[in-house]
Amino acid sequence: MSASYISTTSFTTEKIIRHSLDNAMSTLEKLHKELIKKGYNFLRNYTIENYKFDFYCPVSKVAIEIDSYTHESYDIYNQDATKKLCIPSLGITVLRYTDYQILIDMDEILRNLKNNHVASSVTHTANKAIH
Repeated sequence: MSASYISTTSFTTEKIIRHSLDNAMSTLEKLHKELIKKGYNFLRNYTIENYKFDFYCPVSKVAIEIDSYTHESYDIYNQDATKKLCIPSLGITVLRYTDYQILIDMDEILRNLKNNHVASSVTHTANKAIH
């Protein structure tokens, strides 16, 4: 009896973890598609000085970090804290968003990118047409 209880509990836990990972991946994919659609040239899973970013735009020196449930673990939290201290000295602006923000308010994220002067090919094309 206890063996089936353990296996049911394990199955439920695994299912929750799998569902969370699926949501995190779909969030990254959703943001990536939206960035491409709007003409932003972000590189995905980019590493700078041993620090990995979900997205990075070398032209604008802006990185995007997606804070999912994994950032709540002790190890990841400490890595993020170290990253926050070191990255500004490289002249990189880090924009942080949660999975939830990406799922419910993509327009705000895109406005934030524009307000942080992140270059997009759409912006460059429009500027060339004006001049």
